[in-house]
Amino acid sequence: MAVYITGDIHGDFNRFLELEKFCREHNFGKNDWIICLGDVGLNYYGKDDDREWGIKTIAADIPANLFCIHGNHERRPSRKDGYKAKEISGDICGKVWHDPHYPNQYFAIDGEVYQILADREILSCLVCGGAYSVDKYYRLERGYNWFPDEQPNAKIKKKVAEVVRNQTIDVMLTHTCPTSYVPTELFLDGVDQSTVDNSTERFFEDVLGRFRYNEIFGWSTPFWYFGHFHGNKYTDDYVMLFDDIIKFGNKVKSDE
Repeated sequence: MAVYITGDIHGDFNRFLELEKFCREHNFGKNDWIICLGDVGLNYYGKDDDREWGIKTIAADIPANLFCIHGNHERRPSRKDGYKAKEISGDICGKVWHDPHYPNQYFAIDGEVYQILADREILSCLVCGGAYSVDKYYRLERGYNWFPDEQPNAKIKKKVAEVVRNQTIDVMLTHTCPTSYVPTELFLDGVDQSTVDNSTERFFEDVLGRFRYNEIFGWSTPFWYFGHFHGNKYTDDYVMLFDDIIKFGNKVKSDE
């Protein structure tokens, strides 16, 4: 049994094939997991669209379970789209959204804490997905999907803040990241950053500050995994992932 982690896939057929190849090379099976840090692309078109069925069918061929964080370019799972809330156990434990038609695809719930196995250590992991789409107006002008609830709302933020105040957390699993972790070197040319809504990043910066304040009580600041920026970066405090696939709990890329 193993848990690995990767970044945005955006419903890319080739990326899913690469992920399937990786899993088969590592002899993954139904007890193994891939954590996807948002914008997987499995909830982009809507359940009545054949394109979504096609993407989910391709992902269903991956010989491992997918644990998906919410991104900004996808719908939030809900009962109206055929999802049901479910408690899962094993190497990842907690409450998720799940559609039984696609048994290997699980969607994390923002503000929930999951117990995830990293090698032989169980880590408490707080999840909060979502981010602002810097291409929002480009999408709206051309009729592409844009989701008004792409960022965590006040209810989700309150839930996250309560967890941070009252529980020790080992790992943060998010789509975007705190302001101080933002990779400005990856900003897109032509995007006026003054027009970007960075409220989620600022919220996470407040969360990070609370974690660091809690260190005076003997609590540790959690390690952070995030995606969103389409790059891979490894530091002592966080890992940003795009197309790298690494073992969960690692802070560096390995050849495993």
